[in-house]
Amino acid sequence: MNPQEMLESMIDNAWTDFNEIAQAEEEDGYSDAMQSMERTEAQGYAEGLSVAYSLVYDKPYNPKVSIFDPYDKDN
Repeated sequence: MNPQEMLESMIDNAWTDFNEIAQAEEEDGYSDAMQSMERTEAQGYAEGLSVAYSLVYDKPYNPKVSIFDPYDKDN
């Protein structure tokens, strides 16, 4: 696996982690402040990796995982 593929994998894993946290937060009715902080941290990490990818490879990376949207009622 080359460095670009490794970073792509890290981004996909980071968004997967974000999705899991965001879905758990929604299922708990957004009542746990710690979940909210974990979600925010996971989102920032995933976005940071995405920005790094854009800067290094001069193109955006579209994650292979769907990003959980709490406002999309079809999820």
